[in-house]
Amino acid sequence: MHVFVTGGNGFVGLNIVSALVSAGHRVTAIARPGSNIKYLEPLGAQIVRGGLDDVDALADAMRGAQAVIHTAGNTSCKWSDLPALEAANVHGTRNVVDAALRNGVRRLVYTSTTSTVGAFDDESRVADESVPLAGYRARSPYAATKQQAERIVFQANTRGLETIVLNPAEVVGAYDHNMQWGRLLIAAHYDQLPFSPPGGATYCSAADVGRAHVSALSLGTPGERYLLGGENIRIARFLNVIGEVLEKPLRIPKTNYRWLRLKTALQERRFPFVPGQPAVEAYRMRVMGCTYYFDSGKAERELGYRSAPIEAMVRDSADWYRRNGFFG
Repeated sequence: MHVFVTGGNGFVGLNIVSALVSAGHRVTAIARPGSNIKYLEPLGAQIVRGGLDDVDALADAMRGAQAVIHTAGNTSCKWSDLPALEAANVHGTRNVVDAALRNGVRRLVYTSTTSTVGAFDDESRVADESVPLAGYRARSPYAATKQQAERIVFQANTRGLETIVLNPAEVVGAYDHNMQWGRLLIAAHYDQLPFSPPGGATYCSAADVGRAHVSALSLGTPGERYLLGGENIRIARFLNVIGEVLEKPLRIPKTNYRWLRLKTALQERRFPFVPGQPAVEAYRMRVMGCTYYFDSGKAERELGYRSAPIEAMVRDSADWYRRNGFFG
């Protein structure tokens, strides 16, 4: 199958392209002019340069594809970045859908996030796809724009395009050159871990998330969404696994997490008496102080999805960083 991929040079996108090529699909990946494609080039995809802002150019680049995987997006949680979030996540998604419809594409798989799914902040309760988003997480500009994108994608089912939404949790593994959770491995390697968050999260293997996108092309039910989870563990346990994989003791300062959250919020607001730049966005600091667990049972039943254990995904990430010189 000829598959057109957006965001193929990003962390999750690279895992998707790798999985597609391994499964024997022909891949065309679009990347913004000037963006880094050095990790994408060796995977064997045809690469075209372009953005999501020009539907005509998208339609031309997409010509001949039988399916589309749309994983490009902006992940900022800052309200100051709302215009960029809307441009990428909302308008860009609308253009991808319109281009797919022009080309008679049969199926589109959209990479969303668990940020659009409700959760309980309770380690004894695990959320599935039916839990509505509420509370402060619903007020995140990232969540809001990704929800709008999901609506655009689902509405396309009434226009002749089969669409499926995948909602990965916290992705860990190879190709994390944008430093998502992998930044903690880098920080641990250089003894620069700034704190240990008190919350818990669901971690999933990047390679298995990539394979789930391939499965969704044939096994996913149009109009449905699928949570892609894995291990539900405390963030402190995740840090311990990093130390075990790197075979080094972790040196984490003992700090007051509430004070760090407040300091980060003040730094984001550029209060003059709190200098410096926050290491993590204030919104993410709040999330990491809570426990949100997700259930991937539906994806396991319908897509054959499985996530590797936390130790394996952390090792995949560390091995990739070593091979590519990040541990210098």
